[in-house]
Amino acid sequence: MSARKQRLLSGSPWISGVAALGVALLTAAPAFSQPPPRPRPGGGPPRSAPPASNAPAENEPKKDDEPVEPEKEVFFAVKGGIVHTVSGGDLSGATILCRNGRIHAIGTGVEIPKDAEVLDATGYHVYPGLVAFRATGFHGGSDPSDGTDVYSLNMALALAAGITTCMSGDTVAKLTFGSVEDMIVRKEPLVNLNYSTRSPDARRRLRESLDKLVDHLRKVEAYERESATNKNAVKPDDKWIRGEAEKHLKLLKGEVAAEISADRAHDLYQACELADRYGIRIVVRGAYEGWTMAPRLARSGVSAVVTPRTRVDLDERHVRPTGSSIENAAILHNYGVRTAILPPGLSVSTWGVVGEDLTHFNMEAAFAVRGGLPQEEAIRGITIDAARLLGVDHRVGSIEIGKDADFCITDGDLLHYMTLVRWTVVNARVAYDKQKDTLFDHIRPDGDRNAPPPNDYWPRRLGSDWEGPPLPEKQPQAGR
Repeated sequence: MSARKQRLLSGSPWISGVAALGVALLTAAPAFSQPPPRPRPGGGPPRSAPPASNAPAENEPKKDDEPVEPEKEVFFAVKGGIVHTVSGGDLSGATILCRNGRIHAIGTGVEIPKDAEVLDATGYHVYPGLVAFRATGFHGGSDPSDGTDVYSLNMALALAAGITTCMSGDTVAKLTFGSVEDMIVRKEPLVNLNYSTRSPDARRRLRESLDKLVDHLRKVEAYERESATNKNAVKPDDKWIRGEAEKHLKLLKGEVAAEISADRAHDLYQACELADRYGIRIVVRGAYEGWTMAPRLARSGVSAVVTPRTRVDLDERHVRPTGSSIENAAILHNYGVRTAILPPGLSVSTWGVVGEDLTHFNMEAAFAVRGGLPQEEAIRGITIDAARLLGVDHRVGSIEIGKDADFCITDGDLLHYMTLVRWTVVNARVAYDKQKDTLFDHIRPDGDRNAPPPNDYWPRRLGSDWEGPPLPEKQPQAGR
């Protein structure tokens, strides 16, 4: 364009007017295109409105001046029973007073508040709630408080067995029937490791991961020493510590323990070597040849979870002791190995197979007594020792002041095969009452062990005459 045309256009009045009008329209376009702000749900101010001031009005008292209502105390008492504290001695005719879900006082002279809920356990045995090291079918989902049917038959059966706490998946949770309140006790108390001699590559990868983390911890320690005098010290990079490495780091720091499935002597020996090399706490599950490695397990501080009734024949290909022994738990205890007890099955059922699963949890401990384990230690194996292996013994596993009010109240010795659970208390709340439930209310309703058996068992009533087809006088002989 020539210079003459540029001067002509720039000096034209109608051109300047059009340009000014265009600028005005562009400036006003957002105001015409945007709709008015909508009010927030609930009648609040629109999003474009300035936030309301949080300052109190002149006539309103400040929040600091408002009186705070004290938390209402809820009392629950179990009186008159034979209290087996597990951590201490037994108390006959004692009272356990609980406040807000925790044990507040224990003794024979405890005064019960007037507004307390009282459970009369006179003539009954009061044990701490049983702790199952592993269980399935009671809780669901990664977060049991979100995925658990708190009215399920499985939970009712477990409570009828006296179980109040178990580890489901990677979470230690309570069996809070009808409620999810205070269900979670601890998350991820153990790290599951694959360290079997059948998987040498997995063992190598685990050692490499632990060695790398040990080197990292040394660098962190050196950095902390240097940073005390040198502000320019460089902190070691820890962005790579994720996933499995993060779990292994917790192991090395002693925050959690490792769980390893190991049965035979050579696998148990490798677990001991791992504990000695890295100084980590290890719990071996299975360990039916633990009786052959008890001194080695004790020296390495390795704990065990055993099933006393497991039977495995000896392997005649070896000259060393092999196979299982019913004395396994007793031998491990004699050498100082902390031992928890589990049945073969980790669920509950109504199949009637005594002792195969958690429906008869106490009977598995009774098998350990049959193998020579003292009765007190067998009870510890399903209460306080199991809680210690899970790292929750500060809350459950024994009857002590300050611990959770979880009780298993029975009509006899816990390890007797005829004993039934009368009440199960979880967090100072009766979660199971035998006479108010339909599971076992027909069996000895008055607590009389000499009472006749109930007459309503399938497929026919016991004690009544057979009403089926007449039996032949002479049975036919089988064909040859």
